[in-house]
Amino acid sequence: MILIILIMKNSKIDDEKNVAYLKENYGKNILPLSLLQNEYVLGTEPLEILFFWNKESTFLETKESIFRAVRHYNIFSSRLIQTGQNKFALQYCKDGFKFNFLPFIDDTFDNINIEDIKKKLVKVKTLPGESLFAVTVIPVKGGRFVGISCSDAVADVFALILLCFAWKSIIERKRFLRPSPQRLFKGKPADFDKTDKTFIPSLSELSNAIQKRVRISSVKKYTKREYFTDELLNELQLTAKSKNEKCIISRSQIITSLLLKKYHDIISPDAESVVLRNPINLREVHPDVDPMYIGNAFFDNTTRYSRDEIERMSIYEIAYRLNESISNVGNEEHLKKISYLSDYGIEFKKEVIKNYSLYNMDTDIVSSNLIALNQVRTFPLWNGWRPCVRISPTGVSRWSDTTGITVMSHAGNEKKLEQTMPSPVFSNRRAM
Repeated sequence: MILIILIMKNSKIDDEKNVAYLKENYGKNILPLSLLQNEYVLGTEPLEILFFWNKESTFLETKESIFRAVRHYNIFSSRLIQTGQNKFALQYCKDGFKFNFLPFIDDTFDNINIEDIKKKLVKVKTLPGESLFAVTVIPVKGGRFVGISCSDAVADVFALILLCFAWKSIIERKRFLRPSPQRLFKGKPADFDKTDKTFIPSLSELSNAIQKRVRISSVKKYTKREYFTDELLNELQLTAKSKNEKCIISRSQIITSLLLKKYHDIISPDAESVVLRNPINLREVHPDVDPMYIGNAFFDNTTRYSRDEIERMSIYEIAYRLNESISNVGNEEHLKKISYLSDYGIEFKKEVIKNYSLYNMDTDIVSSNLIALNQVRTFPLWNGWRPCVRISPTGVSRWSDTTGITVMSHAGNEKKLEQTMPSPVFSNRRAM
């Protein structure tokens, strides 16, 4: 009986030995998640990017270049561990990410079904012990499809694009941007096989909220795609300006308002009110956050509309309220009040957590402002790349646009997409 008690004691995370191990390695090969990430990131779906690479490179060049890029952007070589009650961290590992090179497909880009390619991609899980970053390369005639799966615990879409650009530059033997050290490991990678199993609980040992997110992620999702012409968007902007001189709204906000008006009954049929969640990039606003910050640098602004307001308000009125809400939160003064840069990266103050509205799948719609990513030719880091076929958000969903945004066309539809504007990610799921 005494032996059993001792074993139970030694298996606890708060055992003296384990606490000492964590303290010794924080900032070296362990980086704790922020307070907000601890609340919502476990169990969510990964961010996924699929693009086509049409330049010559051997298997060895492809593999060695991504490993070299990850050595610089080392946060992508990590696994999740539990460090306390509902507290988690990234651990730098030798085998922290997966590289998968699949058999050759004897066909060209234009003739291949993207849905078949998507099924072949390795998908990561945001759970303790799991790899959080995976690359799948599928060679075809004339190039290669490259699929990336990345956990929200590791990075947001902009950090991921910086890694992709470094990878591309290494293959082409060009210089590339080095990451900010604000969210990088400073120690040596650990051998994960030797990590104490106390830090790697099973799914059944995690909270009910995390288990629910995992269950929801397996539910079948449906896709709906909308296109908007330049003429329509210009007209709505001019109308808004004529009604109110102060009403300066973006195309993204107009598109979000159009979609909210059209689909709110489908997305949240039983909700008395709907909350739009718009991620704000702290790299662009917070003075202490480096523009090359690697990790997740987003904070969700929330804007609530009652069902009656959505039906009664005009498109530009919905968009204007959204604009004002984002402006009130997404400014330097406010973001400095709620967040700061710790020794381990961006952290949020405890009082923010008390008042923060966590994602509610019954009422919340994530509206990621990714219009800049839709217009790939204007995005400098993507210059010269072949089509980025797919970018999708991460998270849980009851109703969602699972393909997220189609950044460029597939199978000869480029001309059509140049004349219209794809919708931003607009879905009932947590987004990047």
